[in-house]
Amino acid sequence: MPFTLPGEIVEAQPREQRGGGMLGELVDVVAPSRHRVPPPCKHFGTCGNCALQHWRLDAYGGWKADLIGRALSQQGVPAPTFEPMVQSALNERRRADFVVRGKLAGFHERGSHRAFNVEECHVLRPALTNLLPALRGILPGDTPADALVNETDSGLDLLIRPHKRLKLSLEANQRLVAFAHACDLARLSWGDRAHPEPIAVRRTPRLAFGGVAVDPPPGLFLQATRRAEQAMRNAVSAWLAGAKKVADLFAGVGALTLGQPFRSTLFEGDKPAVDAVAKLGGVRRDLFRNPLLAADLKPFDAVVLDPPRAGAAAQVAELAKSSIERVVYASCDPGTFARDAKVLQQAGYRLEKLMPIDQFLWSVHVELIALFAK
Repeated sequence: MPFTLPGEIVEAQPREQRGGGMLGELVDVVAPSRHRVPPPCKHFGTCGNCALQHWRLDAYGGWKADLIGRALSQQGVPAPTFEPMVQSALNERRRADFVVRGKLAGFHERGSHRAFNVEECHVLRPALTNLLPALRGILPGDTPADALVNETDSGLDLLIRPHKRLKLSLEANQRLVAFAHACDLARLSWGDRAHPEPIAVRRTPRLAFGGVAVDPPPGLFLQATRRAEQAMRNAVSAWLAGAKKVADLFAGVGALTLGQPFRSTLFEGDKPAVDAVAKLGGVRRDLFRNPLLAADLKPFDAVVLDPPRAGAAAQVAELAKSSIERVVYASCDPGTFARDAKVLQQAGYRLEKLMPIDQFLWSVHVELIALFAK
């Protein structure tokens, strides 16, 4: 039940049937857990992002790691002793997707399409939260939009994505340019990710991966924290020591493999991301519909893959047929990871290392990076 903790005695109001049980609403905590703490944010309970601010971080971290262990156990995949969890710190997340409409700029309410004005956030980098007051009233009339912001090495990169196609008037354009200067944005763009229109480019947004610089497209999906990204890069470097040629699948802009002591080829289906790394080994390929076959993988010593939440069933089926000896798998969903791990196990791979990663502080989501060896 939302806002409760394991072992607590609570009073609840039944609300609706959900699956084989009943969804309840918390009325009162009769006997609180010793792990319960006061939530730090004034928006907790209203905001749809954080669900676990009332849980002491050390206990909550163990619960997240256990989600991975249970998923593997359900698939019959033996788990190694986990590496220490990489756990997010306060105000560390460097990307956000805000809701903007009229005088409103913030997040969606919990379980609702309604949005509310965010006045504080203990998860985001302060530079992102500080944008919110200036975003209120920046768009014409009641224009609904998403504001996707990334903190790059050269400053904030903001893409305003209107929900409906809208051509900006000269006045609205000039207002956005003034906003970009007042907020010291590196870049401000307008439109969808496929066809963004640059409004103001004051500095080229840039990301550095082990000394290799990449100019990301607007609205790029980054690893949520720099520290987690570096921990994953360190794992890839250590676990693939001695590899010379690596296939990076679902590569994005190569955050895990560029600048490493091996040569990587970046396979990715997202055109803006591939265009950003075309000169660095980027290859456009839809790995869901057109996975690399076992024969395609022969030139490579190892594989790194970082698929979206749906996992990589088609690609893993081909990996299982290949002669690749080491596979590093980064995942944002324990369930689909465990499903794919079972396929690799049945093909003779052993899950040797696994590092839980908590990039989404106080959420129910947990990520990981793992090494399979044949």
